[in-house]
Amino acid sequence: MNPVDGCPECQRISAAYEAATLEWFRLQGQLRIAEYSSAESESDSLIAELTAVAKRRQALREAASQHTLAAHSRATGACS
Repeated sequence: MNPVDGCPECQRISAAYEAATLEWFRLQGQLRIAEYSSAESESDSLIAELTAVAKRRQALREAASQHTLAAHSRATGACS
């Protein structure tokens, strides 16, 4: 995601996407540890959290795309 300079909405979406991505990687690491330790119930919980974060990341990608079309249609490639 490349926010348009000075656009607070682009910056907000980009920051939220970055935070969700960091959370996704953190959960991936925890899941690997849980799988190695055979903690099945913990793995199931982490998988549910990963699914929720993946959906949030997808929604933010879509929000960025929609925002780009609505607010930056002349700025080709911005926020994409």
